[in-house]
Amino acid sequence: MPHWDDVSYQQITCPSIDIAGFAGRQVEGFIDVAHFAFVHTATFADPENPVVPGYMPKRTAYGFEAEYRSSVANYPHEIENTAPEGFEWLRHFRVHVPFTATLEIHFPDNGRLVIMNAASPVSARKTRMFAPMCRNFDKDLPLQDVYDFNLRVFEEDRALVEAQKPENLPLDPTLEAHVTADRSSIAYRRALRTMGLSQFFTA
Repeated sequence: MPHWDDVSYQQITCPSIDIAGFAGRQVEGFIDVAHFAFVHTATFADPENPVVPGYMPKRTAYGFEAEYRSSVANYPHEIENTAPEGFEWLRHFRVHVPFTATLEIHFPDNGRLVIMNAASPVSARKTRMFAPMCRNFDKDLPLQDVYDFNLRVFEEDRALVEAQKPENLPLDPTLEAHVTADRSSIAYRRALRTMGLSQFFTA
C-alpha cells in the first residue's frame, strides 16, 4: 500500500463492502478505466467524456502496473473542480494477483489519494471487499464523508459486477470481445493464467 507508513499521509480504514459476485470480476471492475463515463456519472465521472486515452500495462513480479492519464477529474460532483485548465489526471494502478490492487491518483498541487481494493472471496459468488485509503490532503475533514463517498462509488460498481455473465472470469481471451481500452483487463487475465489457473477462474 503506497504511503501507508508515511507520516505526512492520513490513513483511513473504510468499512468493508459485501458483493454478490466473484472476486475476480470485482477486481477487474476496479482496474477498468473504460467504465467511468458510463457507471460513475452520479459520483465523479463525466458522461460527455467517454474517451479512453491509450495506455500500456507493464508486467511486474507481483502482477502488473498501469499508468492511465486523462482529463477525467476525481472530485465528487458536489465539490468544485479546482484543477488548473488542461490538468492531466494520472491514475497509477498496481495489481497484485490474484485479488488485490491499489490505485494512486495524482491530484493538483502534488496531492495524492491511494485506494486499495482487496477482494476477499467468501465463496464463489460472494466477495468481501476491503478498501483502506490514504491521502496527503484534506486531512482535517470528517471521515464519514470519505466513507460515504467511497460507498457511493463502490455501489455503482457493485451493480455492474453482480450482473455480469458468466459469473466467473473467463481466462481464454477468445471467449469475450475486447477493445483497446480493455488492456488492463487483458493483462489481469493473462497474469491469472500464468498462475496456472484454468480456462474459467473459479473460487
